[in-house]
Amino acid sequence: MPFKTPSKNSEYIRTVLAPEKDERMRAIAEYADKYMIPVLLPESAALLEQLVYIKKPQKILEIGTAIGYSAALMLRNCDGHITTVEINEDYAEIAKSNLSSLGYDGRFTVFIGDADDILPFMDGKFDFVFMDGPKTRYPGFLPHVKRMLLPGGILLADNVFFNGMVTGEGEIKHSKQTIINGLDKFLHDLTSDENYSTSVLPVGDGMSLSVKKHD
Repeated sequence: MPFKTPSKNSEYIRTVLAPEKDERMRAIAEYADKYMIPVLLPESAALLEQLVYIKKPQKILEIGTAIGYSAALMLRNCDGHITTVEINEDYAEIAKSNLSSLGYDGRFTVFIGDADDILPFMDGKFDFVFMDGPKTRYPGFLPHVKRMLLPGGILLADNVFFNGMVTGEGEIKHSKQTIINGLDKFLHDLTSDENYSTSVLPVGDGMSLSVKKHD
């Protein structure tokens, strides 16, 4: 998994989490690890599943499909439909194959392309949004997500600490400064919006959890 967290807490959490029972899901995670395809860290996956199980969303928007691992986690915890956006065509095709093989035909729509180009033309309403796309784009995605998120809806964003660089826990690389600045702006934009109740959680590589209060 390309994103690693320096947190000893996360390393411990992984030792106490129950192992994945579904061989097909384990195979997807192992494929991602083998080919360095970014998927959720185990402790982040556990939180995502729990939130979806509690919320039981009917319409989910995911930004950053990769090979469908997170989408599968969400779909197995609700009976809703997921719309997911992936810029990498090869990943998107693998995702569609994985989701079909897991029995989710008819419950997912995969858009292939740049979310910056796709989101402005989407007019759907969603009660759960999972943001796990290019980190520099998070601030630009946010206005579109806010427009489409229903009151009471949940926005969960992953990798907001970016290997600890945003918080200063990890080594800050000059080449990553644009990403760091973008994520810092994203978090401040969320936490300063009085229409959203937002927590920033030290789970995995950092996750922000926001609930929309009203339109």
